[in-house]
Amino acid sequence: MSRAFLSLGSNLGDREEYLRAIIRALRNGPRVEVVGVSRVYETEPVEVEAGQPDYLNCVVAVEYGASALELLRFCQGVECALGRERREGVKTARTADIDVLTFGREVIEGADLTVPHPGVVRAFNLRALADLAPELEVPGYGVVEELLAEADLSGVREYGRV
Repeated sequence: MSRAFLSLGSNLGDREEYLRAIIRALRNGPRVEVVGVSRVYETEPVEVEAGQPDYLNCVVAVEYGASALELLRFCQGVECALGRERREGVKTARTADIDVLTFGREVIEGADLTVPHPGVVRAFNLRALADLAPELEVPGYGVVEELLAEADLSGVREYGRV
């Protein structure tokens, strides 16, 4: 079993319910055990098309009994089941977004998967990771609580829990 941290986000429809639905799907998934869920943060969209609604984001810690790529594929299936539409090269608004931030101590640079995820150092991910594992060392980046101390949290607002 490997400990993985997943970033969850939604900025369409009932954003809270989409986060809940992702967490339910993870809890029911094969070889997945949800071991922690951060608080939820509302954030302005970053690195996407202009004019999108704000996101709700959180991080989920899981124990997973297969490869990082299999976890990614499972997460992509959850996104699809919840109505996520992908357009090549365009970051559109989405009902469900799941990123594999870390997978144990692995460093993966593949065509389909990069771990740690480049977005792991976004302020909202660091804030949510700090809820669960402030001492986590993210390979190639540093320790979460130290990275968080340097982050600009001005666009990150605590929303609550799901």
